[in-house]
Amino acid sequence: MSMNIIAILATILGVVTGLANIPQIIKIFKTKSAKDLSIITNTIFLLSSIVWLLYGFQLINHPLIIANIIYIITYALIIVGFVLYSK
Repeated sequence: MSMNIIAILATILGVVTGLANIPQIIKIFKTKSAKDLSIITNTIFLLSSIVWLLYGFQLINHPLIIANIIYIITYALIIVGFVLYSK
């Protein structure tokens, strides 16, 4: 398998994996409840995604950059929902 195919697959899977948080985000904002979520877990995921994004920029690796931008957005939305609705 050539490196271009692997890069394309990595980008697609990175995007799909990042979008996997969308149902959770919808549920948080629709039900206005985040009481069962772990803020610590999602904060760790957010911080690790930021580091991976910086690493992607250092390598100029588009699959890492694209995937981690999506992760950062979705984890940030989960954290915002937690802050708004965890009561």
